[in-house]
Amino acid sequence: MKPRRARERIERYRTRGTVLFVAMITTIAMAFAAMSLLRGSFVTTAIGGNLAARQNATLAAFAAIERDVAALYGSAAIADPNADDPGRNYYAFRQAGEDTRGVPRVLQRVAEYPAEAGLLEAEGGLAIRHAIERLCVAPGPASIENCTLSPPGLAAALGLPDPAEPPRTPFYRVTVRVDGPGGATGFAQAMLGSEPAGHRLSWRVIDE
Repeated sequence: MKPRRARERIERYRTRGTVLFVAMITTIAMAFAAMSLLRGSFVTTAIGGNLAARQNATLAAFAAIERDVAALYGSAAIADPNADDPGRNYYAFRQAGEDTRGVPRVLQRVAEYPAEAGLLEAEGGLAIRHAIERLCVAPGPASIENCTLSPPGLAAALGLPDPAEPPRTPFYRVTVRVDGPGGATGFAQAMLGSEPAGHRLSWRVIDE
């Protein structure tokens, strides 16, 4: 009888050991699953935060473009479009040194931005820099030889200009740089026409 009882006792210990081992494996697996879920939650939160930050930066960039449109056509803050206005980072001609994306040199690096131009006001820890360029090769009055001008009317194109036809006007390019928390940087750009005043010919968001 004793050997039989000993065997039964050993079998019970083996069963308990197996159950304990399975329980340990299950606990470890559940712990890894919980860690994975927690990590996924953090990633989802981070993605949501990044999307919200990008949206805020884009909205701030377009608000800055509208302020520049007003400075050109509304408030006449840029009094003489034929000459540079450093205080408003306005250039009467297209600047040299733009990159392949069309971003002007003064916005490519923070160190290149003129101190007198100042930053545009924004909420949420955003720093906004901007540049306005008249699409001309040199300062001075806008002319066919000097600037990219609005197309002529049909009669003028045929060599029979109508005296009542408004003069051809230059185009402008407005570029905005937005620097946000965490070193995030983005750009927005708009092309403007003068007929009608401040007409947005195109706009785009440029990623860093």
